[in-house]
Amino acid sequence: MMGDLPRSSRRTLLGGLLAVPVAAATPWSPAAAGQPYRWANVKVGGGGFVPNVVFSRAERGLAYLRSDMGGAYRWDAAAARWVPLQDGLPESSWHGVESVAADPVDPEVVYLACGMYRRDTAAILRSENRGRDWKVFPVPFRMGGNEDGRGVGERLAIDPNRTSTLYFGSRHDGLQRSTDRGATWQRVESFPLKGLGLPPPRSPTHAGLSFVVFDPKSGRPGGGSRTLFVGVADPAEHALWRSDDAGETWRPMPSRPGLLACKAELDEASSLYVTYCNRPGPNDVTDGAVLRHDIRTGAFVDITPERPTPGRPGGFMGISVDRSRPGALAVASLNRWKPYDTVWRSPDRGASWTSIHDQSRRDVSSTPFLLWGEPEADIGWWMAGLAIDPFDPDFACYTTGATIYATREFTKVGSGQAITWFPWVEGIEQTAVLTLVSLPDGPPLLSGFGDISGFTHDDLSVSPRLQFTDPVFANTNTIDYAGRAPHIVVRSGTHHPRHDGPTLAWSEDHGRSWRPLTAPRPADPPAAPPGLRGDPYEDAAIVASADGATFMVMTARTKILVMWNKPLWLIPLLGQEGWLRMKKMVRSIL
Repeated sequence: MMGDLPRSSRRTLLGGLLAVPVAAATPWSPAAAGQPYRWANVKVGGGGFVPNVVFSRAERGLAYLRSDMGGAYRWDAAAARWVPLQDGLPESSWHGVESVAADPVDPEVVYLACGMYRRDTAAILRSENRGRDWKVFPVPFRMGGNEDGRGVGERLAIDPNRTSTLYFGSRHDGLQRSTDRGATWQRVESFPLKGLGLPPPRSPTHAGLSFVVFDPKSGRPGGGSRTLFVGVADPAEHALWRSDDAGETWRPMPSRPGLLACKAELDEASSLYVTYCNRPGPNDVTDGAVLRHDIRTGAFVDITPERPTPGRPGGFMGISVDRSRPGALAVASLNRWKPYDTVWRSPDRGASWTSIHDQSRRDVSSTPFLLWGEPEADIGWWMAGLAIDPFDPDFACYTTGATIYATREFTKVGSGQAITWFPWVEGIEQTAVLTLVSLPDGPPLLSGFGDISGFTHDDLSVSPRLQFTDPVFANTNTIDYAGRAPHIVVRSGTHHPRHDGPTLAWSEDHGRSWRPLTAPRPADPPAAPPGLRGDPYEDAAIVASADGATFMVMTARTKILVMWNKPLWLIPLLGQEGWLRMKKMVRSIL
């Protein structure tokens, strides 16, 4: 992080600040000397995976979202921005939010299930003032808010007819129940699947039980609901279970063999819509389906919009029903990379579908990094979350690996009219900050991020328009500049799967524009890992000499000092400590 520093005193900052908003102060001036630092977010806007958005059904304009490593947020309709709800909590594990549940009766009450990885501590959090303050209840069952399967859900559910009763579909310890508003929990021993237990270290995680859905019509206020449904996202004989006696007994519901139940929505006509994948996601999904279950008869109908094929694989995850238009709903694909992921809308219970793709345009002027150097922003990927506002069917959103797209024209799907989507991320700063540099002159900040390359920040209060392109990296891990010629900057990073080119670059205008840098190829380069397309400098550290005339690159086997006129090979130096010593030596000598 950076505070108010004189321009002449700024230094290179290297670090990995995960899920913590970058902060910077107002520009320094002599009048500010001796005054306390003032901190504020350096604005990027979104930037990370949001597994789901949940609208309150108790109050119009109230919504929550959960992120996999940046905590939960509440939509403040009056301020038109998302408000972070966990910035004051000390436990980093709780910023991996496994599930969120908004009370269906009292809009002041909301719950979070928090635990980032299966070896971390986990807790249920309850707020009675919309997330301004929390009561924390540690739980013995572990979670995985940033593990595979984080897009399924919602695992945490409140009984709409007795809001003191909650259920939680855990990953490793079966179905859990609380009858005292989340304070204490017991496993539901009558549920047939007890959980697979914690897997060994470095082994794939268990997705466990994916969702709990109550049927509000099966009970009366104060008396509790009788019917509830539980999805299973672990390989099992049955992916969907039902109880009609408040969890005392259970029976399986029919579905397609070999698929995992991911998300579900129950409409007013007693239709339970469920999305299925053959993996818990958000990656490695090659098959899936969408089924409509009639909870009165037990029968199901396959309403999959487009069946996956070997040439067009993928599954289905996000789902939402239109609460104001019976029979209308929407679903989203997952890992349908060819030709693209999309959202479909149906007005007739899944009998017919229309994709949003051909009707949609994306206005990303508020967060231009979503262009990725292209003329138009991508529709998105990892569409785990999809939500239609229960009070306004025209307002809908879907989540992606980089942002949340929303529209105020959702009922136009199928009309042939153009629909505009915009990033619904004001107030969200959920990025993986890998490296920061503040130059002695020029722009106040250069930043390197995971997944979204990096930026030249000319104005810290707006989303940066100058993303690092030519070449585009996925991660920018190293940034350095010439101490006596700070307009010369170098960077290195990791390959982006959609962009060819080297993983080294240099700039002579303070990082505002870049040129690919192709260093001499080692005589005996190591085999390139899959996807690197032969670049031996994947993730190599790079440093510039003080006058900017010399760049030095560290590879896995050999450290190369690349000069403008001829290359000079250095004796290999092994280890990070040796590299840091060499970097200091080069700075002092050159």
